[in-house]
Amino acid sequence: MNSAPSTTTDSTTAKGHDTPPADPNWPGQLVVFDGDCPLCRRAVHAILAHEAQPITGLVTLQSSLGHQLGAHFGEDADDLDSMWLIRDGALHRDSDGLWRTAQSLKAPWSAAAGLRWLPVPLRDGAYQLVGRYRKQLATDPGMKGDVQSRLLTSLTRAQCERLSLPATLADT
Repeated sequence: MNSAPSTTTDSTTAKGHDTPPADPNWPGQLVVFDGDCPLCRRAVHAILAHEAQPITGLVTLQSSLGHQLGAHFGEDADDLDSMWLIRDGALHRDSDGLWRTAQSLKAPWSAAAGLRWLPVPLRDGAYQLVGRYRKQLATDPGMKGDVQSRLLTSLTRAQCERLSLPATLADT
């Protein structure tokens, strides 16, 4: 597992998808998810498959980095009750993280950003209902290909700067 994406420009994963570019602007956002949850893994595969541009870095809640990020934002990574989106120095969880993640997707998937217009209690209630049964709702796609290539175990100072996070979260 890397703290940065592959540096080769022509490398592809087993499914033929390009790896993220070795770019100082990568990642533009982090999705922090339950690495043991089949629905969460499936959602991460979908995010990467439908991104408008490869800007998403991945972190599991169970990882040391997931715990560091949780502590920084005052969240308990051991709760495993929500996917988190970290962008522009802020953590967005539950339905806020969902619609904000949709903003980075290609059409028609980006239309899910329209969820922001629904009342928060309705959005979060639906999100939490799905979350309660998340381990039964999907088959496990594993963490191969694009997911594996985007999985981060640490952040560099440049990545912290790009994400508007304090340099104290950087490993190097």
